[in-house]
Amino acid sequence: MTNQIKIVMSVNTYLPYVSALTMSHSGTTLYRFNGVAVVARPDFWPAPILLTGLLAWVAGLRKPKRSWLQRLGVGLLAMPIALFVDLGHAMAHTISARLAGAPMDEILLSSGMPRTLYQDNDFPPQTHIRRSLGGPIFSLTGFTLSLLWRRIAPHGSLSHDLAEASLASHTFILLGSLAPLPMVDGGIILKWKLVEAGQSTEQADQTVHKTSLRPGAAFLGLGILLGIFRKRKLVGSLLAAGGAAGIAAGLGWLK
Repeated sequence: MTNQIKIVMSVNTYLPYVSALTMSHSGTTLYRFNGVAVVARPDFWPAPILLTGLLAWVAGLRKPKRSWLQRLGVGLLAMPIALFVDLGHAMAHTISARLAGAPMDEILLSSGMPRTLYQDNDFPPQTHIRRSLGGPIFSLTGFTLSLLWRRIAPHGSLSHDLAEASLASHTFILLGSLAPLPMVDGGIILKWKLVEAGQSTEQADQTVHKTSLRPGAAFLGLGILLGIFRKRKLVGSLLAAGGAAGIAAGLGWLK
């Protein structure tokens, strides 16, 4: 195994981009899924705590009459669901990668979105496209099941709140993964479709970066407007953050 490998980052929020990365053994191998090691770096561990705090804050926004203890309780119960939604998207890529004949080597968890690492990227465009489909299919399936869960859960119940957390998480990651950004599945699929159409990999990379600027600017502007004029602070913040990420990716700042 060489020290420098090519990676394809799928996640979602995630989630895939191609760049050089040193395979790190400083993390802890949590388990293996479908023959692929899931490794957590030290900077991953604060993420569940921060996520719990965010979900507790959202629980308070949705129902201000909740006590702080109740908000924390909802956050603690919703956190594993949100983590599974994010990590499940990455794990689903192990299945699509194996079916495409280009198995994954490692899932790396850090302070950002999960990274799906591949040693061998010397494959035709269709192989890259097929192994990028596992995450979106997982997220779409989870979105559908979450809709069903929310529908059958009694309104106002804890089960209904958790169903909404699952639905929101799947929706966010599904839409994010399909965006034409260089580091997510939509950007990877677009890149290799362009290569199939005759562009070089360098030209396709440039096209994807340029394409991400417009939707990034649109989401950033929409998020700011919703936050200021509609008082939709949570939705506005998410849209603005996604838009800023799109702009940063288009300018080559986010890799």
